[in-house]
Amino acid sequence: MSQPAPNTSLSQSARLLCYLGPPSAILLTSLASPRTALLSPLAFLPTAYLFRQWRASNTRNPSRRGELEPMFWTYAATGTIGLASAALIQMALALATSALLFRSSAARKYFLTEIQRSTLNGLTADELTRRAALAASWQNWVFNGALSFGMAALVEETLKYLPIAYARRRGTAEQRQRRSRAYVDYALAGALSFGVIENIAFIYAACEKKQEAWPRLVLTLFERMVVGSVGHLLMASLTALRAIRRDYDGERLTFLGVVGPAVVMHGTFDFVALTCSAREGNVGWIHPTWVGNTAAMFGLLGGLVVTTAWQVRQEWKALDERDQKRK
Repeated sequence: MSQPAPNTSLSQSARLLCYLGPPSAILLTSLASPRTALLSPLAFLPTAYLFRQWRASNTRNPSRRGELEPMFWTYAATGTIGLASAALIQMALALATSALLFRSSAARKYFLTEIQRSTLNGLTADELTRRAALAASWQNWVFNGALSFGMAALVEETLKYLPIAYARRRGTAEQRQRRSRAYVDYALAGALSFGVIENIAFIYAACEKKQEAWPRLVLTLFERMVVGSVGHLLMASLTALRAIRRDYDGERLTFLGVVGPAVVMHGTFDFVALTCSAREGNVGWIHPTWVGNTAAMFGLLGGLVVTTAWQVRQEWKALDERDQKRK
């Protein structure tokens, strides 16, 4: 009987969850939204692609890669327990921030109601005018900044860091020293799971809450499957590579020194999107419809993704150079 390749063994429970988890998730989604269930397999495509990339890299140099079993449980835990915990923290921070910004309970309740709105369908002209005034208020701009950089970026990038914290303590010191690329594997496992759940949620909102037509759905899929997923993976890679600099190359980086660049890029990305939404009189996130505003948003967000990709490339290049010097 042939032995499995290094790092690829899975326990029976992991195999069972791997085979039954995605189909079960799609089946449960179909009960709430058949159209979402039809599109949700697309959310798993980044996972399938990067698994193939990991398997090829693991075949070439298994001693430096992460192990599949803990990576799998990292994937499962991040998308369930981790994401639920992050959502509760974000909710608590949103309530606390709104309480500080709006002293009146009626104003605070109205703001929280409007910021959760996902569509403008059914609103009267007076209601739209009131929303536009709220969108232009200083309280909304302060909240958008706190939401972008604190509630979203800091909380979510900390969540993506947790698999790295786990990898720092896994195995013996000698094993950890050899696995200099494992941080990236564990970080991407968490980011992929995060992206899958988030993407399915956005597809559901587009299909059911907004009742978007197929052309609009295609745009949503592009934004989430391509721009959003690539962004999550780049942020996780950037954090992992900076953690490698700290733990393997002796650079004195604090926690914020490791996750800070990803938090700044993530926060800026979200703030640009919310700003473009607010420019059209919206509170929270409503997709822009003005052509110029939409083009500006895609241009700015695309520039942020390219800039982050360049940062990740530079970190990889520096890591390869350091490895060559050690040989």
